[in-house]
Amino acid sequence: MTILYAVLILLAVLVAVLVLNTLKAKPKETTIPRAEPLELDEDNLAKHLSGAIQIKTVSSATMEGVDKDAFFGFHAYLEKTYPKMHSAMKREAVNTYSLLYTWKAKKAEKKPLLLMAHMDVVPVEPKTLKDWTYPPFAGEIADGYIWGRGALDMKGQLISICEALEYAIGHGFEPKRDIYLAFGHDEENSGLLGGKEIAKLIESRGIVPELVVDEGGVVVDGKMLGLAGMLGLIGISEKGYADITIEAKARGGHASQPPYDTAVSEIAKAILLLRKHQLKRTMNVPLKGFLEALSPNMSFGLKLVVCNMWLFKGLLLKVLGKGATSNALTRTTFAPTQLTGSPASNVLAQSATATINFRISPDDSVDKLVAHIEKVLKKTEVKIVNIMAHNPTQPSDISSETYAVVRDTVKQVMPDLMVAPYLMVAATDSRQYAGIAENIFQFCPYRSLADDLGTIHATNERMEIRSLAEGVAFYVRLLNNCN
Repeated sequence: MTILYAVLILLAVLVAVLVLNTLKAKPKETTIPRAEPLELDEDNLAKHLSGAIQIKTVSSATMEGVDKDAFFGFHAYLEKTYPKMHSAMKREAVNTYSLLYTWKAKKAEKKPLLLMAHMDVVPVEPKTLKDWTYPPFAGEIADGYIWGRGALDMKGQLISICEALEYAIGHGFEPKRDIYLAFGHDEENSGLLGGKEIAKLIESRGIVPELVVDEGGVVVDGKMLGLAGMLGLIGISEKGYADITIEAKARGGHASQPPYDTAVSEIAKAILLLRKHQLKRTMNVPLKGFLEALSPNMSFGLKLVVCNMWLFKGLLLKVLGKGATSNALTRTTFAPTQLTGSPASNVLAQSATATINFRISPDDSVDKLVAHIEKVLKKTEVKIVNIMAHNPTQPSDISSETYAVVRDTVKQVMPDLMVAPYLMVAATDSRQYAGIAENIFQFCPYRSLADDLGTIHATNERMEIRSLAEGVAFYVRLLNNCN
């Protein structure tokens, strides 16, 4: 009986601890007043974004075969549309097509602020043209939206930054820290010619931004976590990227007399092995911060689990692993994307390859991933033959003053949002500032993204006019708050 009583007491204590931890997580009363609305001319905002969309700044990895005059035309368009900004800021062309703007404070009291965007867009597949409501490069203004390629990714954000500076300068704004704008020209092709070159130039000048803000985290519906309301997700870390090609070789020959295993079947088995033996899920720093920030607004059951990760971490990771979106937050993901084999249907392949795309968790690295693949494939005839990869970025500090500034700016402009840090699963130019800037945060301040996120790189990309105005307000407030 003594043992039974002891067990019951321990269970009671455990339950008490779990409940106490859960009850501690209460929604915090906001102390951030909603910012007064700005006097913005929404018709002009729409026209300015429309004009930007009409300039076909489609890039490529080498800038060969693209309309280079379009980029020069875009430069001229910005200069014409934003005269105050161009009067106050020094503009430099970097590697011909990218732009770096500098506004030196008369007396810099803090380290610099760097705002980022990219002027290039992805092409439009000709076979999809018939599916567009309005032509993709017409910049049509209709039904409360500006339609066209780049409206969301990311000329809308670039125009919002320029509009904010034009507004701030027109209302007597004087920076108390140096302000930089970095507009790359090839982000859609890894940013190696544009964003990377700007970052190298900034580093060579000894500039250490305290805060970098780029595209990334978005406004989404909280239903994915059982939350009633909208979420504003601020990216604090970016997953790494790897395209790894594996190859199997065989004798080849006529397909009428095949051996038991062929080069193609060896590749197929290798893919299945890698799928079965993936790198483990972990409670990485961005994911932990994301769950903890939102836990006060969760249902009691989910809150109980999140607030007691010391006990339920394994269960929580397993549950998150059930969905494609939530799984991507927990681990290095695995996606076979390209296959090659025989040039003819009746010929056995002498060589077969598969390219697998990995998005690397902040708790992993390129070296760890490669070593893992080699270990999994050790007893097969399949080898790694090509690697194109970069590491994840280290999480920015969510206890820092700069995170508080970004978070509070979101709440000023969109007070109904629940704001949380987030792991960026896609790649942006801001990764080039890892090791240069103190903190990098990614946020797209557009409420309409909750409905239109699926149009990025797809048919009928569009930006809601009211959402565009909200984005401009975000950057105006950010400039003031950073002062």
